[in-house]
Amino acid sequence: MDKIKSLNIDFAQYQTDYLRPIPNIITSDPQWNDNILLMNVQWNYTLEINYDKLSQVKEIIQKTCTTEISDDEQRLLFNYLSNEKDLLKNCGFTCQRLPIIIEKNKEIAHFLLIQICNLDGFEEFLEVFIQTDVTQNTLELFAQLFGELKLPQEYITQYINYCIDFCNNIKEKQQQNKLVRFVSVFIQQMLKQKAFITKDILTDLQAFCIEFSKVGEVSKLFKLVKSQEPAAQ
Repeated sequence: MDKIKSLNIDFAQYQTDYLRPIPNIITSDPQWNDNILLMNVQWNYTLEINYDKLSQVKEIIQKTCTTEISDDEQRLLFNYLSNEKDLLKNCGFTCQRLPIIIEKNKEIAHFLLIQICNLDGFEEFLEVFIQTDVTQNTLELFAQLFGELKLPQEYITQYINYCIDFCNNIKEKQQQNKLVRFVSVFIQQMLKQKAFITKDILTDLQAFCIEFSKVGEVSKLFKLVKSQEPAAQ
């Protein structure tokens, strides 16, 4: 730097002249916002979400994905979401979270599905059942929903077919036999309640019973299916 200074360079000759437009001159009087005019504003409290409650609900919903929640947390969740629809819509319950909540907190999953059954997008939650693993919990929850909601007959038939296919695709024999028993009991329950038309999946049911004839509950299902054959024709 000292060497540069010793050259005695006139840096002024390298300066750039910037164009600076002349600003417009305002001749009229400026209109200022008068805060006094805001004195009569009224807030619509019906649009406001209680964020203290919302944060508690979101925390509990998050917890339902990792562990079984306590009775106190369950009561708080039921109380808040039963009475405040805005909390329900913003609580963080999504289709992606449904499968894990079913396994960790089946009663919470049941409660949430019943609460949102009349909201837009409920069909997307039903679609989860024919996209996720078939387990004892999903079968029990589906049966509960059938008893409380008017599920389309075509959807029930589709789900039963999905359960049969899922059983067929399990590679581990002991796990497969265990699930086959659960599915057999579930289908018997649906048959007895006339949840679907037997003839629509009669061939699939017969094939399922023959494939797993050595599994205890399947023999009961087979007898029930055979007893309904005349009505199915």
